[in-house]
Amino acid sequence: MKILFVNQKCGYFGGVEQNVADTAEGLRLRGHQCFLVYGERTNRNTFEYQQLFTETFYCKELMQNASQSNGERTRNQAPLSFKEILQSISPDVVYFHKVPDMGEFVDSLHNVKTVRMIHDHDLCCPRRHKYFAKSEKVCTQPVSWRCFLDGAFLERAPKSLLGVKFVNINKKINEMRRNYQFDTLLVGSRFMRDELLMNGFPSDRVFTLPPVVKAPVEKPMPVPKEKQILYVGQLIRGKGVDLMLKALKKIRCDFTASLVGTGNAVVELEKLSRELGLGNRVKFRGWVNNSQLNMFYDAAKVVVVPSRWPEPFGMIGLEAMRHGRPVVGFAVGGIPDWLEQNSTGVLVPEQDTDAMATAIERILINDELATKYGYNAYQRYRSVYGFEDYLIQLESCLQVGKEALCPVI
Repeated sequence: MKILFVNQKCGYFGGVEQNVADTAEGLRLRGHQCFLVYGERTNRNTFEYQQLFTETFYCKELMQNASQSNGERTRNQAPLSFKEILQSISPDVVYFHKVPDMGEFVDSLHNVKTVRMIHDHDLCCPRRHKYFAKSEKVCTQPVSWRCFLDGAFLERAPKSLLGVKFVNINKKINEMRRNYQFDTLLVGSRFMRDELLMNGFPSDRVFTLPPVVKAPVEKPMPVPKEKQILYVGQLIRGKGVDLMLKALKKIRCDFTASLVGTGNAVVELEKLSRELGLGNRVKFRGWVNNSQLNMFYDAAKVVVVPSRWPEPFGMIGLEAMRHGRPVVGFAVGGIPDWLEQNSTGVLVPEQDTDAMATAIERILINDELATKYGYNAYQRYRSVYGFEDYLIQLESCLQVGKEALCPVI
């Protein structure tokens, strides 16, 4: 097959770009030709990234949505229109990822199969993070006039005079509806599938395919006896690290905790940690490279996923499972898809810090339970989330004339 990937960014940046890279590399090894259309470069190993594709194209329509000037402009490379790129390649399928405005592409897609991976809530939530501003509880409503009541017509804009800008909710709804036309839509979890269905997407076109990351499957280190807790991820409001800190305050046994990651809430979280009296037990580790990160997983007895927003899937869960570590997490978004209750860890009610503290402490003080959960987590990772199985299922979704076979896990 000739597969044309379409994504706003070219180069490593976040989970979306990593998924595009891993998928393109895997599909090429299976004999497919993979091309990339993009609008801006990330300047993070961009040359290496481009080598994963047969050819890459700087796209005029995506360039208009670029957040900043980039390397392509400085070299004065002339962008091509999407229609010109289609005519040049004649792909069998166009595989969309993060694209801000589908209106620029609609008229060009009549005679080619179209597939889109929905990576987050941007398409169906004007506020993007899918939880209410006041209660901070997960929203389970479709996009509608109710969004106005939650202030979704405002968006942060630090560079503006007022610090906010207006969002046209009707425009957002119209953009969402443009995606009804896709032949196949892929999501990472049952929560995301339900979100699309309640917003009017046809049920026979929406399939669940967890975005598995290519990684070596190696026998994990034994779960240690030391009471070490680990969090890995961005330090931002939606990730719920403040909720985790409040839970840690309630743990009665001795422990240490490492928070790996950076984000715009780090100063606020460090202050909260001191106020809660956790300063000596909680360490903010910042960003670390992959080899260092493996060391943190090896040292951890339990991994905590305290997300406030409903994770579209929750890739950190797969990483914990790959390392054979039990997880405690809030039962929001896609987390219940991979966290099996009392088997690979413990699911606790949304924002219930008492329940989270109890679950973490239970694993910390019970070596046998921690080992059991860790073993089950690793076995589930191997049996359900293999990268080759992911590629086989994706192929069935991309191939022209074949029905998608992606299951709801």
